[in-house]
Amino acid sequence: MTVRTSPGQFPHVKWIDLKGNGLMVECAVMKEDGQGNIYYFELGRLDNIDRQRIARLLTSRNAPNMELWDLMSNTTLNNGVNALDYFHQLVKIISADGVVFSPRAGTVGTGTFNAGDQSASAQNASAAVKS
Repeated sequence: MTVRTSPGQFPHVKWIDLKGNGLMVECAVMKEDGQGNIYYFELGRLDNIDRQRIARLLTSRNAPNMELWDLMSNTTLNNGVNALDYFHQLVKIISADGVVFSPRAGTVGTGTFNAGDQSASAQNASAAVKS
């Protein structure tokens, strides 16, 4: 299963099918990595003050040129807090297979690995060990 996305109205905003049920949710995309993981937070869960804060970030002149992660790390909000420090607590990850999880050290979505399927090289190595 691949995660369905659709571009949003602003840079770094995408509609993402988070549950694989066809219902698209508006999200701010912090980063997309090489394994197909999307680091995001849901915009609909923000209160009005936080929506104004994120809107200022997304409409800034640097927004189209930087990943949101980098843009936030260089921005101080009107409450004196770094934007990345403030919004990072909301970030979740959706893997390429559609599994949603919270970021933590040592965890990366890499897709599904089926240990029951052996490649030809694994079968050859297994046969060599038996002989």
